[in-house]
Amino acid sequence: MRPRFAVLLGIGMVPLLVSCLASRPVGDSGSSGPQALGSLEVASQVLGNHVLTPTVCTSGDRQQFLGADLSDPGTSLVLRLAVDPLEGPAVRVFSAEAPFDRSVVFRRSDCAVFHFSLDSTGWRVNDVEDNRVTLQLDCSRPGEHVSGSASSSHCT
Repeated sequence: MRPRFAVLLGIGMVPLLVSCLASRPVGDSGSSGPQALGSLEVASQVLGNHVLTPTVCTSGDRQQFLGADLSDPGTSLVLRLAVDPLEGPAVRVFSAEAPFDRSVVFRRSDCAVFHFSLDSTGWRVNDVEDNRVTLQLDCSRPGEHVSGSASSSHCT
């Protein structure tokens, strides 16, 4: 009789657990408003001078690439970490409003500092891998510079 009671109790708890998980977005700490995932300084002839303060991390799975997009709705800038299987990692900073016209790419060879990690959390949401992402940059090219760091414990 005890095993049945334990199974029924376990089944009864599933809706409660699901409703608790669904009540708060992944990565939300419960505070009012989105939390900054870091800060990166961007100085660019193409994009202008900005402090990129991403509040959203989106998995590259959504657009069929290995990496992540770190978005700052305040500046409409996105920093994309893309890990190419042949040429290695790169970052692309672009305007969400004109992604192909206003864009700057930095490869690892352009950077004094280019540290990143992209690790699975073990979660998958609607066939999108949830990743833990960290990024630290200090990259320069003529007329272009990006430096700073950002991280997200849940990037889906």
